[in-house]
Amino acid sequence: MHGFFNRTAAFLKNGHRGKFIVLMFLTSIVFGCVVAAWNPPFRFRINQIIDRDIICNTPFAVFSPEQTQLEAYHARISAPHVFINDPQPLIQLREALWNTVVVLARASTYSELEEQDRPLWLDFLRPTGHEEILEHQDAEAAFADFVAYFRNETNFDEFQLKLYRMFSPFEESGILMRLPFGPEHGSQDRILVYRRDGNMDQLQEYSVSQVLLRDGALMRYAMHREMRNQHLGDQLFNWIYPKIPETLREDQHATAIIAKEAADAVEDVVVEYTQGQLLVKAGTTLQRGDIDLLLAEYKAFLRTRTQTERLGRFISVSSVFFLTLLIVVSLCFRTERRRPQTPQAFFYLMLGMIATIVAAQYTPWLTLIGTEPEILAIMLFVMFIAVIYSWQLATILAVFLTIVIISGNGSGIASFIVLFGTSVATAIQLGRLRSRGKLVTVSIISGLVAFVLTVALGIQDDRFFVGQLYVDAAINFLWAVLAGLLMTGILPFIERQFGILTDMSLLELGDMSHPLIQKLIKAAPATHGHCIQVGIIAENAADAILAKGLLVRVGAHFHDIGKIMKPEYFSENQFGMGNVHDNLEPQISTIVLIAHVKDGVDLAKQYHIPKPLIDLIEQHHGTSLASFFYGRAIKEGQENVAESTYRYPGPKPKTKEAAILMIADASESACRSLGTGIPPNKIEAKIRTIIKQKLDDGQFDDSGLTLNELKIIEKSVVNSIVAAMHSRIQYPDGTQTERDPLDAMQDSGIWRMVQN
Repeated sequence: MHGFFNRTAAFLKNGHRGKFIVLMFLTSIVFGCVVAAWNPPFRFRINQIIDRDIICNTPFAVFSPEQTQLEAYHARISAPHVFINDPQPLIQLREALWNTVVVLARASTYSELEEQDRPLWLDFLRPTGHEEILEHQDAEAAFADFVAYFRNETNFDEFQLKLYRMFSPFEESGILMRLPFGPEHGSQDRILVYRRDGNMDQLQEYSVSQVLLRDGALMRYAMHREMRNQHLGDQLFNWIYPKIPETLREDQHATAIIAKEAADAVEDVVVEYTQGQLLVKAGTTLQRGDIDLLLAEYKAFLRTRTQTERLGRFISVSSVFFLTLLIVVSLCFRTERRRPQTPQAFFYLMLGMIATIVAAQYTPWLTLIGTEPEILAIMLFVMFIAVIYSWQLATILAVFLTIVIISGNGSGIASFIVLFGTSVATAIQLGRLRSRGKLVTVSIISGLVAFVLTVALGIQDDRFFVGQLYVDAAINFLWAVLAGLLMTGILPFIERQFGILTDMSLLELGDMSHPLIQKLIKAAPATHGHCIQVGIIAENAADAILAKGLLVRVGAHFHDIGKIMKPEYFSENQFGMGNVHDNLEPQISTIVLIAHVKDGVDLAKQYHIPKPLIDLIEQHHGTSLASFFYGRAIKEGQENVAESTYRYPGPKPKTKEAAILMIADASESACRSLGTGIPPNKIEAKIRTIIKQKLDDGQFDDSGLTLNELKIIEKSVVNSIVAAMHSRIQYPDGTQTERDPLDAMQDSGIWRMVQN
C-alpha cells in the first residue's frame, strides 16, 4: 500500500499532473456554477417549433400583460370626463325671468298690458317646442290667473326665493344639451364638474341624468314643486326652456389626467394555470409571449425542488464535466505536443474555457431571435487555441465546450451539430495562419458551414418552406463572420498583453528590416548568413517532426545576435585576418565565446523580442562544452582544468524547437569547418556524431524529443546541409568546380534574403 501511494505521488508530480488535475477539478466546479447545474436547464427558445403539446406540470400564476392592458383600456374609456361649470348664463336667465314677471304683473288685466309687453306674455303661453299661440280669450283668462298670483308684495318676495331654489341645483351642477363624446370614449353615467372660479381639487361627481337637459323634465318638475301650481309652473317652463344655456364645457386636459389615473390604478392581472392545462400547442413557433409563459412555469417548478435535489444534481453534472475534461485533456497530452506545458499556461487555458462558457451561457438572452449566438463565443475560443497552440487541440477542446454549452442551455442535437460543425470547420482551417486577413476568410467559410447546417437540420424538421429558417441560418452566418472580425481586431492586443507569439507575429519578426537584424547584418554579415542557413535547416527539421518550424526559423535568425558585441572574436567574421584567440588564454577565449549568449539575451530584451525567441537564444547552446578551448587548455598542460569553466551557462533546451536549433547550429558550423567538396557520407557521419555527443551529454533531457524524432531530425539536417554543399560540374576551362558554402547560400536563395 505504501508503494502504491509513492507511485501515485510520483505520477502526480511528474509533468505537473497533480496541479493540472486540481485546476481541472476547480474548473469543473466553476462550469457547474456558470450553467446553474443544480437545476435542469430551460430548453426553449424563440422561433423554436414545438413538436408536441406542452402541458402544465406545476401549477403557477403568471402576470398577463395583455389582460392588464385590456383592463387599463376599459378603465380609461370608463373614466368620467371633466367639465368646467360657468353658471353665470343661468343666473342671468333667472334674473331675466324675474324682471319679465315684474313687468307683466304691473297690469291687472290683459287689456291693460302695453302693446310692446304683450309678446312677453305670449312666450309663457307657447307650449314647449311649438310656435302656435293660444286664442285671445284663453290668453286673457290665463293672464288673469297669472296676475292674481302676484297681487301683494309678499308673493313677489316668495316668488324670487322660489326661483332661486328652482335654479340653484342647475347652477351648481351645470347643464348639458348633449354629451360631446360617445360610449367608446368615456363614461355615459357620470361626469366630474368644477366651477370656473374654482380648481380641480373641488371636483364634484354628478350623474349624467342630472346635467343633461333633454326634454327639461327635471326643471319642469322643480317648477311644479316650488310653485305648487301646475299651470303657473308650465307657463314659467314654457318661457325658460327655449332660452336655457349650456353651462358646461369639457376640460380635455383634466379629462386626460383622470383617464390616466384610472388606467394607472388598475392592478396587474394574474392568470392562474393548473396542472394538466395546455400551455403551448404542438406545431407552434414559440414567440416572446410563449417563452414568458413557459419560463414562468419553469420558475414555479424550480421553487418546488428541495436542497437535496439541487445538491445532488450539481454534484452529478460537475462530476460529468470533470471526468469528461480529464479524458479530453489526457487525450490532448498523449497525442498533442503543442499544448500548455506549465501550470500557469494551463491555468490561462482553463480561464479561457470558463470565459467561453460564461459568454455562451448568457449570450442568448442578449438577443430576441432564436439562433445560435453561442457560435460567437466558441469560435473565438477555437481561433485563439488554434493560433496559439494547434488546430488539433482546438478541435478536441471544442468537443468538450460544446457538450458543456448544450448541457447548460438544454438545446438538442441540432444545436450540438451546428456548434460543433462550425467550430471544427474553424479549427481545421487554422493549421497554418500566416496573415491576419485569413481570419476573415476562415470566418466566412465557417459561417457558410453554419448556414448550411442550420438549413439542413431545419429541412429535416419539415421547415423547408418556412422563411424563418433561412433568417435563422443567415443570422448564424453573421455570428461566425462577427467572430472573425473580432478576432482580427483583438488578436494583436492579446499577443502584446500576454506575450503570445503567433505565426503572424513571427512573420513580422522574421522580416529582414527588423532593427536588430539590420544591426547584425552591418556588424557581422557572415554571422547573419550563418543564422539564415541555420534557420532553413532548423525549419525543415522541425516541420519533419510537426514542431513549430516557423518559430525555430525566426529564432535562428536571432540566436547569434550576441556576436554583435565582439564580432571579430568569431571565426566566420575574421575574413582571413589573424585569429585573435591565438594570443589569448583558453579560459579568456571561452569567456568571450560564452558571453555571446548573455549578450544576445540582453539585446533581445532591449529590443522587446518575445520571450519564446529569447528562450531559444538562451538555450541554443544549453550547457554544452566549449570543447576546442577545453582541449587546448588540457593540451597546453594547464593545471586544475575544470570542465565547468568551459561550459555554457544554459539552461538546457526546454522545448523540441530549442533542441532542433542546437542541432542545426552545431551541425552547420561543424560541416562548414570541413571545407568544400566533402562527400555526403562524411557530412552524415559528422552530424550523427554531433547529435550523439549532445544526447550523451544530456542536452536533450528536458526537450521532450524522442529517439525516433532524433532520427528524423538527423535525416532532415543531413539532407539540408548536403543540398547546400553539393559540388558543381567541371567546366571546360578547368575552373574550380568545388562548391563553396557562400555559393550554396546564393543558389538556395539565402543570399537574396540577406540582401533584401
